[in-house]
Amino acid sequence: MKGPSASSPPSETARQAVLTAVYGRHAEQLDRTFASFARVKNCSLHAFVVGDTLPRNQAPGIRYHLRPPDPRFLHPLRDVDFRRWLFVDEVEADFVLVVDGADVLCLRPLEPLSDLLKGGAVGAVVEHNGGRYLETGQYTSNFVNAGVTFWNVAASRELRQKIVARGRRHFRNLIDDQLALNELLHTEWFDRLTLLPCQYNYRGSLGPRPFGWPRVHSLDGVRIYHNKHWLNEARARAETPAHGRAVPLPTDAPPPGPWQQRWRRLKTRLSRKGLPPWWPRG
Repeated sequence: MKGPSASSPPSETARQAVLTAVYGRHAEQLDRTFASFARVKNCSLHAFVVGDTLPRNQAPGIRYHLRPPDPRFLHPLRDVDFRRWLFVDEVEADFVLVVDGADVLCLRPLEPLSDLLKGGAVGAVVEHNGGRYLETGQYTSNFVNAGVTFWNVAASRELRQKIVARGRRHFRNLIDDQLALNELLHTEWFDRLTLLPCQYNYRGSLGPRPFGWPRVHSLDGVRIYHNKHWLNEARARAETPAHGRAVPLPTDAPPPGPWQQRWRRLKTRLSRKGLPPWWPRG
């Protein structure tokens, strides 16, 4: 990864913002989701509404901006998901965090965005299923989620423009933005990408749905939570510890014998996939 550019302002003087883009009924519900980013210190909050009118229910502390639809994206979801990365240039900030408007919560204050980027042009978190093949024929184990992205505004401008151009040029799906982002990140921009820990875009489910997602019982240490199925439950746990705690391991006394070693090896291997509730924990 390339180091910080000479023009990057230091974290103590940098201007930073949090941004979302929404349409339709989601614009009326930002008090349930996006307003939680008021926890981020020294950050302005900007909601770009793509449509004809601003919402009636406007949450305090959020600056609302109305923008007309762009018919070239063929669907309002593609419109907001691609264009939000161009709106970054409109908020007069040096560093911008862009988040989905409908299903992302901030549970704890964040470090300065410039510190999180660590000199990168863009920062993101690997998707919960991070191993993917790209249409370029390449494979990546770092396929990132597009719902929470961190941007050095000046250093990322070319990348953001290229992503949006791909969306205007060709329709593949309603979530093309994530495909286009990853295709460019893992080919032309991998040396300017900062991968952040999952605590900055936590996707785990607090219950049995949706199928195939990781199921968790704790949000300790989580800064940003992103799972539409469990927003109410996550909101109720907003006062979580700043860090998790590693479970202490008991001391082997006496050392385990051959059969006990085999049993522990089997249990450890299975635990990588997640132990079922009935599995002995000792």
